[in-house]
Amino acid sequence: RHYSSQMMAALRLWRWTAVVLAIPGLAMVGAAQVPAHRPGTQQTSNSVDSVSGGNEPGPGPNSLAQTPPMGWMSWEIFRCETNCTSHPTSCVNAQLYTTMADRLAADGYLAAGYNTVSIDDCWEAWLQRGPTGNPTVPLSGDPHRFPAGMKAVGDHMHSVGVRFGIYSDEGTQTCGGFPGSKGYERLDADTFASWGVDYLKLDGCYNNASGFVVGYPAMGSALQHSGRNITYSCSWPAYLGGNESAKPWAAMIAAGCNSWRNWEDIQCGWSSLIQIIEHWGAWGRALAPWAGPGHWHDPDMLLIGNGCLTTPEEQTQLALWAISAAPLIMGNDLRNVSAESKAVLLNRGAIAIDQDPLGRMGFRVNVSDGPAAAQVWARELEGGDVAVALFNKGGGTPAGIRLVAPEEYCSANTYGFGFGHSLQTCAAAVAANASVSGRCGVQGFFYYSEEYNGQCNCALDSCAARTPNGVYSVYVVDPAAPPSGTDIVLDFDLVFPFPSPSGDVGSVEAVTQTELSPEPRGSTSVATTAHVHDVWSDTSLGVFTSTFTATDVPHHGTAFLRLTKQSARAHAA
Repeated sequence: RHYSSQMMAALRLWRWTAVVLAIPGLAMVGAAQVPAHRPGTQQTSNSVDSVSGGNEPGPGPNSLAQTPPMGWMSWEIFRCETNCTSHPTSCVNAQLYTTMADRLAADGYLAAGYNTVSIDDCWEAWLQRGPTGNPTVPLSGDPHRFPAGMKAVGDHMHSVGVRFGIYSDEGTQTCGGFPGSKGYERLDADTFASWGVDYLKLDGCYNNASGFVVGYPAMGSALQHSGRNITYSCSWPAYLGGNESAKPWAAMIAAGCNSWRNWEDIQCGWSSLIQIIEHWGAWGRALAPWAGPGHWHDPDMLLIGNGCLTTPEEQTQLALWAISAAPLIMGNDLRNVSAESKAVLLNRGAIAIDQDPLGRMGFRVNVSDGPAAAQVWARELEGGDVAVALFNKGGGTPAGIRLVAPEEYCSANTYGFGFGHSLQTCAAAVAANASVSGRCGVQGFFYYSEEYNGQCNCALDSCAARTPNGVYSVYVVDPAAPPSGTDIVLDFDLVFPFPSPSGDVGSVEAVTQTELSPEPRGSTSVATTAHVHDVWSDTSLGVFTSTFTATDVPHHGTAFLRLTKQSARAHAA
């Protein structure tokens, strides 16, 4: 794999600014000595330390996670529920995790690649740590919720072919207030290895940026000295703010991190998901050079199967995660996933794109203006194919809502419901307040802006007084209205040849069919011809020249395509 000049420069900087890290029981000198590689793994030419000389602080890459990790994690649904008396089937205990491992294996998820069940926060027994703690006393599971111990949980997972994931924190406490690993990295890594742990998520509560520089490499080195292959997920960058171009990616790679949570926690709903999508859209080009085999950016868990997204929204999350070469970690209750959601999660084409062995992260390459705000995301794949996601952010309407006037708003007699809404939740608020005095009229008119942070306002009348404005549109609640989508036209020159991550994001004016066109690249004598494969339906759509039109893409939905460029000879044949 080729490393960008940006990555190489940063790695050299870290090499010369290396610090000496002292860990009880482990001598590790970042500037002059690289610890022995973990038993059972092989160093490859793809590893960053083989490119940079291996002199960065920390142990260097561990050769694990050559494709983005996949699995299931408990936090999104089960949080820190420790009251098993009141919540016997949804508390953080051994039964929950062994049950999820069984479901992963029996319901087709394991065969599809979701191979890990990860325990998140709140599993631990209380233990005094810090300066007054006993450095020889290891972590243990809560004796009431994990009566047979943590190794027994891992043994059950392994018996059904599932990998065992666990959680700790590079702080004095976990985010839930349980014992943290700060200063106890070697002891905890050895403890996890003795239990058969295969994956560690290390959070960052109760620490700070200067502590992370020491702590995350300390745990990375401890894991690599534990004698067991443990994939290492770091939350380091999630605590460093939103500027993705200012984060120390070279240091995270050198710390042995296989993936890292970049930004805010995802919450179950469109308003949270779209914020993360837009963050990734804005920063994707800056992030792409730092992703690759062994080290991946993580936008957080998949919400698919929780009932808080529509099916098109679920497809959009999986498609954009796959384009971004992101870990696919389900955050649902596997006992209650609908058939529609399961079909999204198990889509073979989407998973193949996410797991593509070339390991190049994709990014958003264009976005239209206007209410539809359609976006094109793309990723270069092994063998020259390109994966393309055509995301309909704001065009069309879900069932039960009718578009009245695009690019206008009601300018009199209105009531506001604030921000953070989807079109559906806005319509639901309007309907719920139709008979409330001084709020919404019984006619059900309202105006909404996807672009302006989901702003929702209803009209007390029929919204006869309107004012033009490009970011709003007027709608009416209409139970008989069918869903409507948007046609999106893709210009092949936008992705062939594939754009550089350092290029500028283009923008075009919205048209009736939201056309996403490239920035001018100069004249060309040969039009691009490509075979188009529909990922969702796993069907060939045919061979097209210059452009392809995805028809009726649902509101918040995504047309997901795999493009194979045709040679002039093959096209003529």
